[in-house]
Amino acid sequence: MASQVVLVSGCSSGFGLLIAVAAAKKGHRVFATMRNPEARGHLDVVAGAAKVAVEVLQLDVDDEDSIQRCVGDVLASAGRIDCLVNNAGFGMGGSVYDLSMDELRAQMETNFFGAVALTKAVLPGMLAQKSGHIIQVSSVAALHSTPSLGAYGASKRALEGITEALRFEVADFGIKVSSVLPGMYKTDVWEKRRLAARFGDQTSPFGERSKRGLALLDKLVEKQARHPQEVADVVVRLMEQANPPLQTLCGLDAKMQTWARAVIPAAWWERAVRKTTGF
Repeated sequence: MASQVVLVSGCSSGFGLLIAVAAAKKGHRVFATMRNPEARGHLDVVAGAAKVAVEVLQLDVDDEDSIQRCVGDVLASAGRIDCLVNNAGFGMGGSVYDLSMDELRAQMETNFFGAVALTKAVLPGMLAQKSGHIIQVSSVAALHSTPSLGAYGASKRALEGITEALRFEVADFGIKVSSVLPGMYKTDVWEKRRLAARFGDQTSPFGERSKRGLALLDKLVEKQARHPQEVADVVVRLMEQANPPLQTLCGLDAKMQTWARAVIPAAWWERAVRKTTGF
């Protein structure tokens, strides 16, 4: 496939960094973005080791001016955007009871509204050129919510909902829309997660349960999480497919969860989730 102009959000680490480098290795022109370009050190090291070049731009998906400036800079430099990978996001931990409304809104602002705003910013160019591909880096949490990660699951479920609608809306304009739903991978999303201010609060009826659930999750990630390069490779394969699927599950755990929930009684599923999470 011919070289594409690719815009990737959230590239200072994790999936975004690896996606940017993997796409560059395939010969695509990659604009790797991050909230603070001074944090590009790890990206530069990985790109240098791979002997590829990526162009770094500042982008804060929570800031409309930053979005418009970034997209304008890409268009001014490259003339087009062939693929947008919406990867920027974070995880918010805390029970629904303990999360403040401001914390819930912050989760939705980045993971949902930020991705939608960036999508809307690139759409005019894609509609004009009658081609393009929008890939959302979602999560299996969009399909299976778990205790203390309800805000994160809600943000990704909302993203899946609007992604499916958009896929129908732009199909006749030659634009492809798809998402990847990773399970557990060894990225620093776990270290960079945010916790509700009341997380673990002894006065909350969910304080001890939330702390216990987080500890169990951390142990599970340590034992079972896979290398994030798998997800980067899946994303690059999707961007080069003529007819990519709407959703692609990444990781054995994501596939097994989805299969199990489809075939076992709901009561069994709920018992398994409660046992695994300490709820």
